[in-house]
Amino acid sequence: MSLNKKGNFSYLNERVNWVRLDAVMTAKVERISNSVARVYLVDNNDAQVAVPDNVTMMDEDGNVVAPLNQDLFITWMVSYTLTLNGQVVMRVDNERQQSIMAPPGAAYGVD
Repeated sequence: MSLNKKGNFSYLNERVNWVRLDAVMTAKVERISNSVARVYLVDNNDAQVAVPDNVTMMDEDGNVVAPLNQDLFITWMVSYTLTLNGQVVMRVDNERQQSIMAPPGAAYGVD
């Protein structure tokens, strides 16, 4: 299954991003701090549900993210893949970029 970009999640604001996974389940990504976010699943009534056995989240090294109290905790440092029945249904990609700040009059560029 190919994936298309569906927006940007930021650890710096309070917006909750979501992706519909199937007819009855939606994944939401919510900031906890500047470094940590939680991914959680909700039903059609927007009520949080336990992570079912057929849903798995892994980091980019293949390590499984174990649910804790129905949440899957992620950090900004790596990318993650969420699968449903073994099929990739969502990725949270670290874009590995940083802002460079300097005084207003400073020259800048890219070589």
